[in-house]
Amino acid sequence: MPRMTPFCPPHPHHRLASLLLCAAALMPQTADAETQKWSVHALGFKVGELNVTGDQTRNSFSGSGSFQTTGLAGALRRIHFTAQSQGTVNGTKIAPTRYAGSIDTGKRVSETTLAFSGNQPRKTAGAQTPATPISNQALRGAVDPMTMMWLTLRDQNTDKLCTLDQTQYDGTRLVRITLKTRHNSDGKVTCSGTYDRIGGYSKEELAELKTSPLSITYTPVGDTWRASEVQLTSRHGKAKLFRRD
Repeated sequence: MPRMTPFCPPHPHHRLASLLLCAAALMPQTADAETQKWSVHALGFKVGELNVTGDQTRNSFSGSGSFQTTGLAGALRRIHFTAQSQGTVNGTKIAPTRYAGSIDTGKRVSETTLAFSGNQPRKTAGAQTPATPISNQALRGAVDPMTMMWLTLRDQNTDKLCTLDQTQYDGTRLVRITLKTRHNSDGKVTCSGTYDRIGGYSKEELAELKTSPLSITYTPVGDTWRASEVQLTSRHGKAKLFRRD
């Protein structure tokens, strides 16, 4: 079994140093690890870069992701985000066991950690609290943001394309992501669905945006389908991600 990626707990006194150590720990640990490079575009220009690394075997999974603003966007507002998760694998399903996420806005660093017992996530560190309570029943079966990222961006088998229906918990908010509508064009497949806010949001946040469209385009590579483009809509507007590796 490959060596699992180290888990990085928040450091109470040296957060920036802890974040840098975590970033170093997020480097691929085995030769089989897959690294993806994405460019993020909004308002017609590139605003950042996303790197995703996943190492999935028959029995285990470890993944990491990092985003940072670049170019003009980075000059105006520096944002850096890292995420890391570990879990077990059963067939095509991943059951996360641990998650750590950090966001650095240039003015503050916020860190969150989750632990999973069975299929139940539990927040173990993080200052933010939900605007409205989320029941344990609603949280059951939810995965963390890094695991969700891997579930959607990893190479897909033909029979699993456009079949996603999964909840995600980041320690503060609960969302449901579905990708079930399938469209074939120019040899590619686009899976479309929605990103639904379902827990932890205030009434004002839900009134502002409760459901937004989401689509991922997959390109054939041998016997599998590789994610090549992502389109999403948030309260800040539309964004696109393009695969660069």
